Amino acid sequence: MEDISGRSLFKKYDPDISGSPFINDEWIMAMITLSQGNEIGPLKIKLNIENNELYYLDSLGKEMIAVEGIVKKVDCINYYSKDSIRYIFKTGYPAIDKQNENYYYQVLTEGNVELLAKKFKYIRTTKEEVSGAVSKDFVEGIVTMYVYANNAIREFRPNKNFIISVLKNKEQEINKFIDTDRTNFKKTKDVVRLINYYNSLL
Repeated sequence: MEDISGRSLFKKYDPDISGSPFINDEWIMAMITLSQGNEIGPLKIKLNIENNELYYLDSLGKEMIAVEGIVKKVDCINYYSKDSIRYIFKTGYPAIDKQNENYYYQVLTEGNVELLAKKFKYIRTTKEEVSGAVSKDFVEGIVTMYVYANNAIREFRPNKNFIISVLKNKEQEINKFIDTDRTNFKKTKDVVRLINYYNSLL
């Protein structure tokens, strides 16, 4: 616990905003790998995907926010999404679009090639035409996929040509796997299976 730097949660959201800014509403256990490489935990954490902040409970049970840039990896323990993919988040990737190197991506494959998911929420403001009443709620944005390979990050394109351009040093094996597995590039689970196969060849 002494290794992780944090600041107190001094800013609260307006209680009138419906929903939650977190990817996980409840506190869940996670192992944390810091940017220097040392691992701590398990800690109770929540990941705020509205403002890209990691919340955790310190040894006294106080709610804290990890200082930007100090966390490299968040490995959630015994917590799985509906498609049975374990929740792992990492930072440290090159800046792309509006994300800097401290952005928490969900990592769907680990290895030489990593498939990353950008998941986020934003606050939507709605005004009723008749009454003029204003309401706010947290809304999930459209997930954007990226591929990280050879120290570069690119937005994922759901087609065979893109995949072959990334995995070209094993093109023959990859083509055979695609044909046998009948890979649908628009299905995340199919792409995960394909990239995991590629990583197993290296």
